[in-house]
Amino acid sequence: MCLVAAVLSLGFASSTASQGSSGPPFLDRTGDAPPGFDIKQVDVSEQPDGSVFIEVTIAGSFNWAEDGPLIGLDLDQNPDTGSAFYGTEYQVAFLGEGNAREGQAVLMRAHGWDFKRVQPPEGWGWELGPHVVGFFLDRAAFGLSPTKGFNLVAATLGSPPDTAPDIGTFNYQPVAGSKPPPLGRDRRAPHVLAYDSVGARGKVAELDYWTLDGRGRTADTIRIYRGKRLLKVIRRPLRNSNPFDQSHVNWRVPANVHGHLRFSVRSTDAAGNRCKPARAALDIR
Repeated sequence: MCLVAAVLSLGFASSTASQGSSGPPFLDRTGDAPPGFDIKQVDVSEQPDGSVFIEVTIAGSFNWAEDGPLIGLDLDQNPDTGSAFYGTEYQVAFLGEGNAREGQAVLMRAHGWDFKRVQPPEGWGWELGPHVVGFFLDRAAFGLSPTKGFNLVAATLGSPPDTAPDIGTFNYQPVAGSKPPPLGRDRRAPHVLAYDSVGARGKVAELDYWTLDGRGRTADTIRIYRGKRLLKVIRRPLRNSNPFDQSHVNWRVPANVHGHLRFSVRSTDAAGNRCKPARAALDIR
């Protein structure tokens, strides 16, 4: 791994970014996640060497032995291509090594709806401080001209996770007044995973699933079965769906229902694209 600009900073890690031109910060509301995972703002600046520097600031102190913030980059500014995480083609993440060992930044590229770790290109680097993590990315290595913008989203994978913005992506343009390209018709269906769940008769069971859509808007239909018999249909209207967080619905189990059930989840996006059902077991004690 070539970390040509890697710096471990024990103070604030913002000095390098100040050497280049930058626009106003992208701000995120605080108080919606634990301080160590609560994103305050994201700054993007152009560096004299042709790289772009992206810095994430959190409200609390950053633990360098744990997984830190990640940045998702939608380089073609189209949420209907790339991964199901708002159409991002790349993720740059800080991974902790645990046991008080220094973590490292890693690069992942879209692989189907998810990501696969890849070797970083030349011009790659990162920077770490008490409240910030920053990534240096060479524009040319990512196929970005000096004037081309991109969409980005920052995320911390705590419990609960935090994203900036809360839904969707920020759009960054290095040339003031530039606009992202217009979006065409959304033709890609959401992607859904359902997870085996448990419950108890006469009580509320939580059915867990994960729905991912490039534009972050889905309507979900959950069906619960005992054998071939349909017991319940739960419909969730069109809503914002964050791909960095799982979803769930609650179902009050009838007192006379127990044993091995199953449920399915099917999502439809705002354009009417519908995915195949995802299925999982539901065991009721």
